[in-house]
Amino acid sequence: MTTAPSLSRASSESSRFIVPRPGVGQLRLRPSGRGRGFVVGEVDANGPDTVGFANHDRVAWRDTSTELPELLLLDQDDVLGVPDWITDEQVVTLLGPGLIARALLRHRRPVGSGDSVRVISTDPVVSALATAWVRSLGARVVEQGPALVLEYDPQSRRRGAPASHGKLAQAAVDVFQAIRSGVFADIDPMRRAGSATAA
Repeated sequence: MTTAPSLSRASSESSRFIVPRPGVGQLRLRPSGRGRGFVVGEVDANGPDTVGFANHDRVAWRDTSTELPELLLLDQDDVLGVPDWITDEQVVTLLGPGLIARALLRHRRPVGSGDSVRVISTDPVVSALATAWVRSLGARVVEQGPALVLEYDPQSRRRGAPASHGKLAQAAVDVFQAIRSGVFADIDPMRRAGSATAA
């Protein structure tokens, strides 16, 4: 996870820092960490006609840049609220892979109690989260035989996080609820990601 001091290093080295003013429907955000496709931070200021966000609210958004400034502007529709009971570390390590795992569970048909499911993914974190979620729903994870196959290849770029904001927000709520209920409690995403890098 990249943290706030390293995110703001470039800004602090410059002699002059211009604070961007949020426009209509925009939020000024202060990033605090990034990883696995998402940035987490807090609302620093609201522009006119923003709804549902207040200063100092914790938020997350898709990581689309190579460098993050100390402050940035985004449309409120590109920002997700983060509950108090979710840590920054959980956002940057679990939200991205969790959204992919959720999409896998709903791709052909919803996974339910008693189903036999095979999880196939070259991403060990996605595989671990999908497997844990399948088991929490009362389904069995099997290695062979007839089964509903949940397959994810990071190179294909399919079945990732939803594109529309409403669907993304609902999917994020589902991931946050799974975290809260302990579905992923036994998973160490940093260790799994590290073992994939070493392989």
